[in-house]
Amino acid sequence: MICQERVAAFAQGLADQYTMRNKNGMELAILNYGGVVRRLVFADKTGKEDNRVVSYGDISLYEENPMFFGAIIGRVAGRIKQGAFCLDDGKLHLLERNEGRQHLHGGTSGFHHRFWTVKPIEENGRDRLELRLQDKSHDGYPGDLDVCVVYTLSDDNVWRIEYHVETDVPTICNMTNHTYFNLAGAWQHRDVLAHGLQIQADRVACVDGETLPTGVYIETATDEVFDFAGGRQIGQYGMCGHPQLDVVQGGYDHAFLLNKNSREDLVLYEETSGIRVAVKTSEEAVVVYTCNKVPQAYRLEQGELKPHAGVTLETQAMPDRIHSAQPETVLITKEKPYDSCTTYAFSIEP
Repeated sequence: MICQERVAAFAQGLADQYTMRNKNGMELAILNYGGVVRRLVFADKTGKEDNRVVSYGDISLYEENPMFFGAIIGRVAGRIKQGAFCLDDGKLHLLERNEGRQHLHGGTSGFHHRFWTVKPIEENGRDRLELRLQDKSHDGYPGDLDVCVVYTLSDDNVWRIEYHVETDVPTICNMTNHTYFNLAGAWQHRDVLAHGLQIQADRVACVDGETLPTGVYIETATDEVFDFAGGRQIGQYGMCGHPQLDVVQGGYDHAFLLNKNSREDLVLYEETSGIRVAVKTSEEAVVVYTCNKVPQAYRLEQGELKPHAGVTLETQAMPDRIHSAQPETVLITKEKPYDSCTTYAFSIEP
């Protein structure tokens, strides 16, 4: 069942919320602005329902969305070094520098700041929201894009995100979703340091003081701070004291290169609720960000925002791929559109 309601009036237009609910009571509430996942309701092992993602208490904050809560990120997730890149034609494309010297998350005109056209689709056993956006060439990005993102909620408690992007000329694209999970629930006011996390990755990319990849990788098996292969608490080794944790202001803001050797690419688990989320993606990497940088104590659905209030699992190509040895990973053309899929399977751990 899909319900639609008007929830806010932003400067650019009217914000509607679409709520999908499956037969088990799991709910997913999406805004047409930014494609934001505002609520994800799932019952814990005692049957108590709560929102398992971090949400603003004041819906007007989603218009600016300083923390990117729940938003679709594009054209390119993460940072592009010095806000510039070249394609095969050798032309230098200059982008907006919206984070110091760098371009971040598509800039101020990114997909998180756009109204999407939403089409609800109800089918047997699953509900779908089809979100579409026409994105004209702007701010140095070449190409007019036809963007489609589909959110699906099935009766077996799987949330699926599918991305499809077509372009008229060669350009770059690397999308993700920026939902912050806290499986303990909004009412618990806990951080995520005791959440269990398992990542099937052999390497993690080091970053510099501007959170750009340095080109150096850590072999996860040789560094316990970045070894999540066997599953462990996020904060088991603290959130500071390691050079790579300190450089991102105390915590994780790192891209793990997935090894694709397992049925599940990563798993997030919270003991008190018993909730387990198994993530599978077509992407090569996941950026794990533990909400280290909190510019102010924004009012949340319950309580105030504090460091480590949530964790994002941003499935995507490796950050700044256009400046790597494999720039073709994020290059799209008429003949080669962008396609990506990530699933989040929710369950209660026995």
